[in-house]
Amino acid sequence: MEHLEFIDKLNEFGIQIRSTKIENNTQTIEIPHPFRIESDFVDIKTFECKYRKEPLFSGQTALQAIISEAIDIDSWKHSIHNEISPENYDKFREIIQNKIIKRASEIEMLLTVYFQLNHEISNINQI
Repeated sequence: MEHLEFIDKLNEFGIQIRSTKIENNTQTIEIPHPFRIESDFVDIKTFECKYRKEPLFSGQTALQAIISEAIDIDSWKHSIHNEISPENYDKFREIIQNKIIKRASEIEMLLTVYFQLNHEISNINQI
């Protein structure tokens, strides 16, 4: 889906997205490894992705590593079934959008239950 459609879908849940990243600051994404204790780290600054230090076993670029990490959240591992290449970027964007929308729905439900619990606790304390 196009970016504005995605934003409209999030607005239906009352969720607005904005970057909390301060311009020119570095954002770091941890890339854990299932068979190693040590993780790799990718630093992103002004849309440039770089490994903090060269990974020991990864054949992926830093950009490929963060895409894999994002699309593999949850149980289905999309990176196993799709090559991490520019030809698939639209597909990966849609996968990530769907994950964000799913979590927006979950956040909405959690907030509803949270505020209901606060209401119930308030009623108990008034007795």
